Amino acid sequence: MPTATDQFFAALAHRGEEPLLRRNSGIIRFEIGSKGKVQRWFVGVDHGRLTVSKRHQKADCAVLADTDVFENIITGTDNAFAAMLRGALEADGDLELLQLFQRVFHGPVQSTHPAVTDHA
Repeated sequence: MPTATDQFFAALAHRGEEPLLRRNSGIIRFEIGSKGKVQRWFVGVDHGRLTVSKRHQKADCAVLADTDVFENIITGTDNAFAAMLRGALEADGDLELLQLFQRVFHGPVQSTHPAVTDHA
């Protein structure tokens, strides 16, 4: 059964283009796993066009995270930079690229509490 991480990278590969990253280019290597089992994905950003590969290539930014930490990030429960500051995620290289890439992660979980819209 595919993990949330597998599903994230598969969906990213099918996305093809991310308008929020049109001004950015680079390759991010994600090393995700735990207990000696690490999977690697290489995500290319070419002026908004996204590619995903498992084929080794030179990366501008490298990210290393435990599976649980990464899945919290991709589901919007956690933030990559907050996780990095806590030491739960390691990143090296072009951190600006990672910061910009956060735009493709889900946003924080929205409250189910109804908003009050009547200002009268």
